[in-house]
Parts: sequence; C-alpha cells; structure tokens
Amino acid sequence: MTDPTTGAVLRGAVDLSSLRARPAAPAAGTGPGEGASPEGGASGLVFDVTDATFPQVLELSRTVPVVVDLWAEWCGPCKQLSPVLEKVVTELAGRVVLAKVDVDANPQLAQGFRAQSIPMVVALVAGQPVPLFTGAVPEEQVREV
Repeated sequence: MTDPTTGAVLRGAVDLSSLRARPAAPAAGTGPGEGASPEGGASGLVFDVTDATFPQVLELSRTVPVVVDLWAEWCGPCKQLSPVLEKVVTELAGRVVLAKVDVDANPQLAQGFRAQSIPMVVALVAGQPVPLFTGAVPEEQVREV
C-alpha cells in the first residue's frame, strides 16, 4: 500500500478508515469519553473499547499513543499479558493509554486489525496502526516496546 499524500510505502498497513466513519454510541463507563485522557488518572488510562466507541479511540490517538490489547475471556495468555500491560501503562502516567478490545464481542475490530491470533498488541499513533507484538511476552519486553 502506498500513502498518496507522502508516497511512502506502508507495507503491512491496515486501513481502519471505515471504522472511523461509523457513528459513535458511547457506552456508559466503558469508552474513552469516560476520563480516558492522559490527565484522567490511572483509571482513565485503561479502558474497554467496542466497535461503536472505536472512532473515539482513533481521535484520541491523535493526541496520545493508544496501545490496543486484543484479547478474549477464554484466552489464557491474554489473562497473563493484560495485567502486565495495565501495570506498564499506569507507570507511564499518561504518556500512552491502553484500549482493551474483547475480540469475541467486537469481531469487526478484530477483523480490522487482521487479528489471526491473540493476544495481539497494536499501537495507534495519529490514527495509524503500528504492530507491536503477538502472544504473551515478558514484562521486560513490554517495557522495551
């Protein structure tokens, strides 16, 4: 894929623009509109995202990098990785935020990110996805990324 504005080759890029156009229906207490800004405190740094609230996450990524954790309730490695991600994001105190996506409840997001296995962690920077890693990784590796 080539970016027509810069001519840059974006090998492996994922086009999430169709998700941006979807109207946002914020769910009470679960979306980034509920104190997810960097100044929202530790609880505002980690939030659940749905297919409906994802456009808000794209907008948020224009001001702060968003780490997206694609997970499922039945996934053992996901249960190991999620607390590590939450700990590291909380320690970074607003330099990044963590958006958690349950792939079973939000299949369109899983498909948009081309998630073939979970856990899968992707960053959104200025609305653009940046693959980070797949699978449960040690805390040291999470910190490096």
